[in-house]
Amino acid sequence: MILATVFHPEARAEFLAATRWYGDRQAGLGIQLNTAVQDTVDSIVSWPESAPIWPGWNRLPVVRAVHLPDHWPYRIVYFVDDTTLWVIAVAPDKRLPEYWKSRVTSS
Repeated sequence: MILATVFHPEARAEFLAATRWYGDRQAGLGIQLNTAVQDTVDSIVSWPESAPIWPGWNRLPVVRAVHLPDHWPYRIVYFVDDTTLWVIAVAPDKRLPEYWKSRVTSS
């Protein structure tokens, strides 16, 4: 089964803001971040349970996080239900941990 992917609106906004910010700093850098996020999401869809559960998370839905590859200081925070990968944050490493908790629902 292939999972549908849905970005929480705030996660989508974080993602777009980050790609704009990097794109404004250096030509092509925003596109590279976009590719890193999309590749990571594709990997999650293929192996949704391979990422570690968020430390201390002990409720449903199970929240997991994957760090982006290379030098990107972001994590994809997500949970999966029967049919959907829910991306709840494209979380900067330096932002307050778990700022995204209110976005988690059992869909």
